[in-house]
Formats: sequence, C-alpha cells, structure tokens
Amino acid sequence: MMKQTDVTRYILNNWDETIRDPAETLPHGIIKLPKPFTVPCMKEVFTDFYYWDTYFTNLGLFASGRDAQAENNLDTMLYLVQNLGFIPNANHLIDRSQPPLFTRGVYDLWQKRGDDGVIRKYIDGILAELSFFAHDRMTPCGLNQYSCHATRTGLLNQSGLIGRVGLTVEGEEARIAMTRDLLAVAESGWDFNPRYRTPESPFAAGEFVNVDLNSLLYDAERKAAAMLRAVGRRAEADVLDRKADTRRKLMLKLMRDPETGILYDYNFVRGELSCVASCASFYPFTMGISDDRDAARALLAKLELTFGLSACEARPGEGVYLQWDYPAMWPSNVCFACAGLESLGMHEDAARIAGKYLDMADALFEKTGSLWEKYDAAVGAVSVTGEYETPAMMGWTAGVYLVLQEKYRS
Repeated sequence: MMKQTDVTRYILNNWDETIRDPAETLPHGIIKLPKPFTVPCMKEVFTDFYYWDTYFTNLGLFASGRDAQAENNLDTMLYLVQNLGFIPNANHLIDRSQPPLFTRGVYDLWQKRGDDGVIRKYIDGILAELSFFAHDRMTPCGLNQYSCHATRTGLLNQSGLIGRVGLTVEGEEARIAMTRDLLAVAESGWDFNPRYRTPESPFAAGEFVNVDLNSLLYDAERKAAAMLRAVGRRAEADVLDRKADTRRKLMLKLMRDPETGILYDYNFVRGELSCVASCASFYPFTMGISDDRDAARALLAKLELTFGLSACEARPGEGVYLQWDYPAMWPSNVCFACAGLESLGMHEDAARIAGKYLDMADALFEKTGSLWEKYDAAVGAVSVTGEYETPAMMGWTAGVYLVLQEKYRS
C-alpha cells in the first residue's frame, strides 16, 4: 500500500481538478476531443491536452486506481492519430508531435488488464504512429530525428520563438531556418535545451538524430511486436523486431562515446556526438539498448546534484536561461533515470535519485502548498528560468511522485 503523505493526499484529492470534459468546455485547442482528458495544470498555463505529459500523468492515475481516466487519455491519443496520422504536441499545437509514448502507455494498460482486447483496440493506431516517425522523421543515417511540418507561413508566424530563447536573427530565410530548428526542439518536449549546439548555431536540431527519440522508437517497436504476437499477427511482429534490432545496432555504432560508453545525440551531418551530456542519455538504459553500468555511473557523475538530477550537465562560463538546462530537475527525466538504473540492477542509485525528487516535492509542498513543473536540483528550490514563469502543476509531477512513492517508500 502506498505511504500517505501530505503530497499524496493532495494529489488524490485533486485529480478531478485536472480532468476536462469536452462536452462542457470551450476548448482553447482547435481540435475538439472525444473523451474527458487530463491537463497538466489545474487552473493556469497548461490546461489543454498535451501528448507526452499525459503518459506520466497516466502512471499516476494507474497508481491511484483511476484506470478508466487513463484509458480515456489513451482514447484521446488514438482519436488524434486516427484523424491526423500522428499525435500532436497538444490539441492546439498540430505542426509537430512529441516523444512517442503512446505505445508504451497502451502496453502499460494491457499489462495491467491482462486483456488482449486492449491490443485490438489500439494496435492500428500504434502502427500508424510508428509509420509517421518512420517516414516523416527519417534521416540519411538510418536513425530518426525530431522535426516539424510547419508551412513557410507557419514558420514566419512562430518566429517569435527566436526572441524567447534570447537570440536575434536577421533576414527572413535565416529566421525561417532557425524557427524550423526551434520547432524541432519543441517536438522533443525539451523546449528548449542546449543539446544541439554547433559552432554556427545553438539549436542546429536538423543536423541531429536524438538518443531519446530513437530509444523510445526502439521500445515502441519491441512492445508493438510483443502485442502483435499476442493477437496472432506474427509476420508484422517479426518485421518490427528486425527494425528494432537494426536501430539498436546503429545507435550503438553512431551514438556511443568510446571513452565513457554513454550514448549521446548524434550530429549525422558532421559525424560528431553532441557536446552536452543530458538526461536523454538515460533512455538507452531504460529501454534496454545498453546494459553498461560504468556508462550509467559516468552519466550520474555528470548530472547528479545535491538536490537531484539536472536535465543537462553544468557548463561553466555559459549563461543558463533554458528550461531544459542545468540545473532543472524534471519529473519525466527522474522517472526514466530511475527506471534505467533499476534495469541495470543499480537499485541504490535509483533509490537515491528517487529520494531526492520526493524530498524536494515534499519540502516545497510544505512551503508553498503546491507541486511544481520542475525543481532546481542545485539549490533545492522551485526552478526559475527565463522563458516563462514556472507554473504550479499536477500532471507529470504528481504522476511521477506517486510512482516513486509507491516503489521506494511504501
């Protein structure tokens, strides 16, 4: 049984405040959704449906015994991929997707229910999303990248993003190119971060394939194959398993740092690894691509701070203004880092990282009465960066808290 804390009680008492009924709500989004859906914030800032946030929210809903709402959220994802051919960032942000966690979410529901009807309900939507990434996000090196499908007009309309990250870019074509890169970073969910730096650009996302994306696609291919096999679609399962095998080999060949064993984002234009270590490099451990404990220890040494896990490593002499940069601790990163460490048998390390997150959430809840989107792992406070004011949040903060509380403190 989950240990009851002030935060646990707050979450369990407030889930309903994050559920929106599309029949009763005038949506900010341009797509009206079919089922009640969960939003990240109760009252402010993020009150639409957001794709990858919802995966981590669902983990908390499962832990709370609210399987029906978790299934509503998966039905929303299914509806979107059926109607758009992909799952958008949000129901009002449809020129890009987000990290592909739909398959993993369906797999969680299937495992919880033990009912192959779950597979039959969702499998064609799963395959549609995999096809989208295979065709619309493929690169010449054989691995996938985050991108966008905004039109030229759309790119010009969103060029205000350039100022949001503190840059000035002259000339229409240059602004279009930079905005395209920034929307690609936004598709990663890490908007914005320094992982895609080159000497010419701080955000050269179009030159990179992404270690988190390809890890998630590997995981989705493996899980989709398992589900296809369970309902007798063996030939399709075999195709996906072969794709996953090829992906893993390419990732280990192109993305692995020979000195540390850490897998990084890879610049396929220059043939170089990213110069910034980040929590994205925990994904290969979580998804079963790498079993290198020494690499995991090396990554922890770069990212673990006094109060938790930083999104990216510190880079002395550089200004810090990005949301997904040092020293911000994000729930999604903590969740997958702990899962990755556990998969390597590094239980003590996973428990320590989880404990730092839980302690931070508890302490700041006691001080502020709220959970927060992200925390400062260096000083033990609510994270403050320049892009926007950090909002109070349920969503993935609550979901990850419940999962870690249940596993490490029950």
